[in-house]
Amino acid sequence: MQVQLFGFLLFLLSFPFNWEGQPADDHAIYLSLVEVDHKDLGAVATVKVKVFADDMEDAMMNAFKKRINFLDASSCDSGKSEVEAYFEKYFSYRINNKLATLTLVNCEANGEAIWLYFKIDCPDKWTKVEVKANFLMELFPTQANIITIYHGDEKRFLKITHAHPEEVVTF
Repeated sequence: MQVQLFGFLLFLLSFPFNWEGQPADDHAIYLSLVEVDHKDLGAVATVKVKVFADDMEDAMMNAFKKRINFLDASSCDSGKSEVEAYFEKYFSYRINNKLATLTLVNCEANGEAIWLYFKIDCPDKWTKVEVKANFLMELFPTQANIITIYHGDEKRFLKITHAHPEEVVTF
């Protein structure tokens, strides 16, 4: 059931168009996808965040009074410190009770959405992961952040909402 829900949410996020097939001026759904990849059980994990570019631009303007055009890779690079500071405030990832620091590696446009690629230093073995992911919720209370965590051969799914901004999983 979770896999079907995740697939449906991916489908929705891939189409920023209204029912007439025209690009939407505003989207009716506020959703992001987060994928944490630690399949190799190494000292570094990747964290990919897919969000609507305009929502992320609004969040940067709200937080830093700075407009960053996320659909332009060079603008994303020049806004690296702001993006990291924003996610430090609104996204925390604790592994075995130790906070992991996100470092922005790259931004990639994907239609009207963007992928933000981060890396975190981490231990090989994870027993408990605590996630707070209330980014964009300061502007969009209906925002939902769907998180998939891959640790070795194991996979966990989380749904973060304004009402439930934190979740815990064990491995």
